[in-house]
Amino acid sequence: MQYNPNPTRVWSRVQSRCPTDSESSALVYVPLTNNTVPQAEANYQEKVLYKGNILQYKNNSSRITKKQKYSQISKGLWCNRQKSYATQSQTYTNPNTTSLKRVNYIEIPFPNQIVGSPNNISGPYQYQVPNPFNCSANNVLQDGGNLVCNAYVDPCTNKIIQKVYEQECYPTYCSDVPGTVQYLCWNPKLDTWFPKQRYVMNNSLNKWPLNYKGLISAVKPSSPVLKLESSTSTSVTLSWLNNNSKNCLPISQYIIYQNGLQIQTVSFTILTTTISITTPGTYSFYVVALSRTIKSEPSNIISITV
Repeated sequence: MQYNPNPTRVWSRVQSRCPTDSESSALVYVPLTNNTVPQAEANYQEKVLYKGNILQYKNNSSRITKKQKYSQISKGLWCNRQKSYATQSQTYTNPNTTSLKRVNYIEIPFPNQIVGSPNNISGPYQYQVPNPFNCSANNVLQDGGNLVCNAYVDPCTNKIIQKVYEQECYPTYCSDVPGTVQYLCWNPKLDTWFPKQRYVMNNSLNKWPLNYKGLISAVKPSSPVLKLESSTSTSVTLSWLNNNSKNCLPISQYIIYQNGLQIQTVSFTILTTTISITTPGTYSFYVVALSRTIKSEPSNIISITV
């Protein structure tokens, strides 16, 4: 019996990219890093990422969105909530105590002669305030702008003296991982995940089996065995044997074909028929068993010349 669908694969399923679909068989595609690397390195990266994901442990996080995270940072409620970047008293003001790089600011000369602007005797603020870093060569004041948190500068020359980068790799003992000391790396741009198997895949084209009318049963009735009983110049009598006991499909009808064209349909209780012949010639006959809508393969062909 044939249990494969017929026709085969008229629908399609969504499939993830195969890791070994690169041009070279020695290279493997790693979806998480979006890189193509040698197989040995891919195997190592997979284990490192799996271990890193476990150590991150997604349930420990608040699982907030990027917008919510930015909102917390802008309100000073993130991990740096205890950090202060400015100080002010009645006689001293410094908006950048850690000398971080400052961008998008406005320079105000000292002394300031612009009426109505900061540090001017006619302005709404305290006047004659010197640069908080006592820069003798460049005593201008900076107003407004933004601080770049990974760059430290000389407050007088504004030249970068140190840059801080987020460390991605740490030795295993930092995470209490036993065994030989190795470096575990985790890209902060990666999102953590709950490991799980993919058991369900969506259909990308035709729905199956819903709304698809072209599927045919994989199990068919057995083909009848056709026999010529008699023939005259005006008729041919045929009989057939129901050979369907082995697959237990009930037969509902038999269809008789003459020269490839359907000429008769009889009930399952009828196993013989007489066909009238009006024109001399050569005729071929075969029978198909029908179980509701499931057709068997054609029976043997009987050819006769009248």
